[in-house]
Amino acid sequence: MKLGLLARYFKIINRSHYVNFNLGYLFFMWIAQRIFRINGDVPFLIHFTNKISGFKNIKLEDNSLQLSFLSSGGCYFAAFDGTTIEIGSGSIWACNVCIQTANHVPGNLSSYEKKSVKIGRNCWLGNGVVITAGVELGDNVVVGANSVVTKSFPANTVIAGVPAKIIRSF
Repeated sequence: MKLGLLARYFKIINRSHYVNFNLGYLFFMWIAQRIFRINGDVPFLIHFTNKISGFKNIKLEDNSLQLSFLSSGGCYFAAFDGTTIEIGSGSIWACNVCIQTANHVPGNLSSYEKKSVKIGRNCWLGNGVVITAGVELGDNVVVGANSVVTKSFPANTVIAGVPAKIIRSF
């Protein structure tokens, strides 16, 4: 049994997007995920402080996106049944990012309004960003730290604030 666990570990660390990580760090994340079952249903390594709910409804355009899940701790991604979170290739995010596909209905807190979230290609989500249900970000969108994104934004923009607004277009 021990040989099987080690063989799986070495199969994981041979992936090209893990090349720049310390082996001890990768092994610690592997132990947290595979032995202690923290986000054990996610098929690749992620930071042990992340909470990923409904992973089967999260669609990653590119496998290199797995790197942000591993290196950015404290993130919360919740993809409810009937919705998806789509993330385009080249997009990355910092720590403590929250993306949810459902919100409580104002005036009726026992029900939810569910809508999918789509993040375009080559986007950057700064530290502490919150993205609410129904948001679509175009390609090349930069979201400033601690912003709350409650509506969709076009490509090639920098957005920031609570609620987020366009700061600059390029």
